[in-house]
Amino acid sequence: MQLSDDKKLHLLYRVEPGCLGPNGGQMIERFCDYANQHLTAPIFAHYHFTPRFDKSKAERQYSVNSKLLAEQQVKTYLTHFKVSKDDFEEQLDELLTQAIDRFLQR
Repeated sequence: MQLSDDKKLHLLYRVEPGCLGPNGGQMIERFCDYANQHLTAPIFAHYHFTPRFDKSKAERQYSVNSKLLAEQQVKTYLTHFKVSKDDFEEQLDELLTQAIDRFLQR
């Protein structure tokens, strides 16, 4: 099943610089570029990683066709693909952790 980009779930993930250690602020932008190139989303989604410098903004922001989604809308969308929101986010967090490890070992 092929979905056009305007039908995919877009996740803007704001990554905390501290997840890269005490010098994370100096390398968070390079890490986000790395993550954007190396982490592959499921066929129904698209990931975009950016630094989280502004703590007032949510860590995760979901949208479809540039329309922001509320939590229940995200759950409903993911249910269509037989995935729970918790499982989706847990899998992504694991991928992100692995990407951090690979990035720091380069």
